[in-house]
Amino acid sequence: MNEQYPSRSEKRLKRKKTNRILNTAIVVVIILIILVAFSIFSGGNDEETSKKTNHEPKTSQQETSTVNKDKQEKHTKKEKEKKKKEKVIVEQGGGPNVEETIKDPNWEPVATQQSGEHVSSFDTNSVDWKEKVKALSYATGIPEDNMTVWFISGQGPDKAIGTVSPKGRKNDAYRVYIEWVDGKGWKPVQVEKLIHNDKGM
Repeated sequence: MNEQYPSRSEKRLKRKKTNRILNTAIVVVIILIILVAFSIFSGGNDEETSKKTNHEPKTSQQETSTVNKDKQEKHTKKEKEKKKKEKVIVEQGGGPNVEETIKDPNWEPVATQQSGEHVSSFDTNSVDWKEKVKALSYATGIPEDNMTVWFISGQGPDKAIGTVSPKGRKNDAYRVYIEWVDGKGWKPVQVEKLIHNDKGM
């Protein structure tokens, strides 16, 4: 037998070895593909999870911040209202015809259209008179179009006093003290709820 030519058994062994190497290589490639695919998909999920995780606390913080802000605003509003109510002074009596006296430090001057040196006027067509009426309405809460002005008189150049009541309710009368604030207008100082209308006809 010629040793230069391999026998059938040797050929079979070589084929088996080659097949094993190829099969092993294929398995290794498949495993690598699976590992790469798994890392890509699991990595993507981790990124999404990370994005969600990073996003959720922000949303939660924003909601918490908004809730806290709303609570703070409500608390501040309640405090202001409470202080406002506490500042209003209501006293029983205050004079022979006075049922109660009201003083509210929160009263502001009624905006004026007047400029220059102020001159108190009792002409019913003047701007000053109309602004006095607005101040009386503001102090008592009676709308101007539903208010009867019984009397307005001066108490010096920068002070005035008026008696008003709602229309049709003559004896539900108020005496209002107002004073002029330069550049701002007439400001209520004191309101007296009268027992009877001493200026009604």
